[in-house]
Formats: sequence, C-alpha cells, structure tokens
Amino acid sequence: MGDFLPLAAMAAAALPETDFVSLCSPRFKTEDLRVCAVQDTAERKWLVNCPTTAHADNQLQTQTQIMQALSHDGARLPFCLPWPSHTVRIVGGKHALVHPAFPGRPARAEDLTVSDKLAASLGAALAALHELPARVLQAAERPTFSADQIRRRWLSLLDEAAPTHAVPSRLWQRWEERLEDISLWRFASAFIHADLQENYLYIDKEAISGLTGFGQARFGDPARDLAWVVSSSSDEFAKTVLEEYRKLRLYEDPQLNARIELNSELVLLEWLMHGVHQKSEDIITDARELISQLADTLDSTGLLPVLRDESTQKNLETPEDATSDDPENSPAAQPLAAREESADEDEDEPVAAGSSANENE
Repeated sequence: MGDFLPLAAMAAAALPETDFVSLCSPRFKTEDLRVCAVQDTAERKWLVNCPTTAHADNQLQTQTQIMQALSHDGARLPFCLPWPSHTVRIVGGKHALVHPAFPGRPARAEDLTVSDKLAASLGAALAALHELPARVLQAAERPTFSADQIRRRWLSLLDEAAPTHAVPSRLWQRWEERLEDISLWRFASAFIHADLQENYLYIDKEAISGLTGFGQARFGDPARDLAWVVSSSSDEFAKTVLEEYRKLRLYEDPQLNARIELNSELVLLEWLMHGVHQKSEDIITDARELISQLADTLDSTGLLPVLRDESTQKNLETPEDATSDDPENSPAAQPLAAREESADEDEDEPVAAGSSANENE
C-alpha cells in the first residue's frame, strides 16, 4: 500500500479542484509503471499512471497525443479510452497521467481461456479499433505504413539479425519465404494497438470495458494485434475472437490467418534485436531459447522447409566472417543493403487509409 500512497498526491496535483479520499483497486506494478485507482468525495474513481522509466514516460505522453486526436472518433468504440486525461510533472521530469477509471478490472491470463462472451467482446473491440481512420494517428504524428513497407521492414530486421546466428537456418528460410511471398502482403493497413498486454485490457461483466497502453499505436498490420490474442489465449477463445472480428470488419483479408501465424513467430525476432540494441545479454539469451523452442516445435510438426543451399551459406557463417572489420563486405549486410536500395524514397511517409501493397508495387 505504501508504494502507492504518492500516487494519491499525484492525482490531487493533477486535479486540484477534486478531493480524493482513498486508494482503491486496481493497484499493480510493471517493470516501468505503477498504476493505482483513487476515489474522490463524489465516489468517482480515477486511474493514476506513474512512469518509473523514461521509456514509460514517453509512452504515456504519446498515448495522450493519440487520445486528444481520438476525442471525436473514439466515441464509436465499444469500450472506454484513457480520456480525458490530466498530467502532472513528477520527480525526474517525468509525467504522471490521471484519467477516469475503467469499469471492472485489468484482465488476467486465465480470462483469455473460458468465456465465449468475453472472446466475442474482444473480437468486436479489435474490429472497431482497426476501423478507425488513419487521420487520427497522422494528427498525433504516429507512423503509418503500407503493407509492402511492413513486409520490407521485417525483411530488414531479419537481415540485421544474421550476425547473431540465433535463428536456425530452416526457420530463417521459413520466415524469408513468407516475407518474400507478395500474396501474403496484399492488405489494407489499419489503426493497431501494437502492444497488447493483459493489464491493458479491462474487463467488466465478461466484456471489454476499457483499453489503454496506446504508446506504440500505429497504422499497420492488423495481424499484429490478433497474433497477440492467438499467442495469449486458448484455441477456442482465439477462434471465437477471430470469428467475431471477421464478422465485423468491413475489409476482407484472405491471408489474415497466415500473417497472424507469421507475426506470432516474428515477435521473437523483434525481442532478440531489442536485446541486441539494448546490449542486454539476459534478453538475448531468452530470445535465443524461445527461437530455438519455436524451431523445434515447427520441425516436429513438419512445418519447416527443406533447406536451400544458399540459405545455409547465409545463416551459417562463421562468427569471424560475421564480424568482419569491413561490414560492407559481410554476407549478412549485403541483402539488407540491396533491399534498402530497392526501397521507395518515401518509405516512411504516411499512407492513406485503406492503402494496400498493390499500390506500392
């Protein structure tokens, strides 16, 4: 309880005309955030979000910008958003965020296993979120990517991972073949959350009552959000989510399931490269183990391809070759350079809502 008492003072500073009387649930901590509800004299509940790292602080400020842009369009969503929000500067130059509390409580892992009603609600929530217009994210200066830009960014990340030798060659080939299969990458980009976690979902009476954690929201591949659902829930729960989602989405995406599966695998590649960029041996070791487990699982079910000779040569270099003094001569660097040269000059420019890979080829 003592760890959360300062959050009441933050709420009072953010809303000086409101009298707060008690702490209440939910209360929880993550690696870089403390969250606690406080109640005022009118028995209204407010949620205080206190960042403990610069990264979390940036995420909360980004979320605030998105919520401001969503103040009108957000009304069409079947759940509450962290808006209107109030901020207060705290120790270290960070900003605590205070907004009306959501009905219910944060989701737990076991919630995503049993309730058909909750699964249908989550499917409807994601379908509504993915129908939001691109202008919302453009107004908040968030990135918007076409299908082909997303595909090429994954290919670049795969090439960047080559010197780590963390990806078994047959898994590498599986990923590369799917990323080079243009037929998988003809879809309309959508407003996506891009960082779904249980504690960002709020549940009330077997329905999604609120969604937060929009610090990484972008216009991208809807399969990314759905991949989290598939990876985090039971098979039956995920099936119901996808059925409701497909029923409500206005856009038909024939290759959605294939990209959901691929996204659920490629998040391990992202985790690996996050560890490399952060120089974290713990993250790198964890990512290596997860990638190895994935390769073993796919191999046991016959889903890994027969290895091509050229793939073997690219991904099984000796460490000495991969760490050559001249990175331009490194075999791992050459595919990335070639793809960067083939990328359009406007790759990072926003694209219009509903644009697809066909428009970029």
